[in-house]
This record gives sequence, C-alpha cells and structure tokens, in this order.
Amino acid sequence: MNIKQFILRIFGSKKQKTASVGMPASQSKKMQKMMAMLSNTREVELTCDEVFALLDQFTELAAQGEDVRKLMPLVQQHLDMCEDCREEYRVLESILNATA
Repeated sequence: MNIKQFILRIFGSKKQKTASVGMPASQSKKMQKMMAMLSNTREVELTCDEVFALLDQFTELAAQGEDVRKLMPLVQQHLDMCEDCREEYRVLESILNATA
C-alpha cells in the first residue's frame, strides 16, 4: 500500500456530516486511526511487496505452529497494520487449512 492509497483509505473522498469541531465525524475517527497507526511505526518496516514475497513462508510457519511473531516480526507488524496484506494472509491460511 503506498501513501496515496493509505490516505485515500483513511479519509476517503465522500462528503460526510461535520462533527462539532469542524471535521466530519467519520474523518475524526479516521484521523484517530491514522494517528494510532503512526504511533506503531518502526524505523525499519516492510513494504507490501516485500511482505507478499515472504507471505507463503510466513503462512507455512504459522500453520506448523511456529511463533511467527518472533521469527518474522516485521511481517507480523505489517500484517497488523495493513488490511490488504492481512486479507492475502487469510486467503493463504484458508488454502493451507483446506489442504491439511
């Protein structure tokens, strides 16, 4: 997910009812979400492309019962923050579970 996609996802482009502080109510909630995400950023992070390249390995390790949070913390941190990558992980996980 690039910055433009991130901002569009957080703020959208639809007009909405304005909250009492002059910001649309939904944008206020989105701003809080964005601030929480920013507070969880690290100096070193993986991009979506980097996570996609590691996701099959990460999913297989998780299916084997390995502690992927310790083995691949940057992938886990990205999945915690990125809905698109998290959805891809869920798909891979369901495929592995279906074949087990």
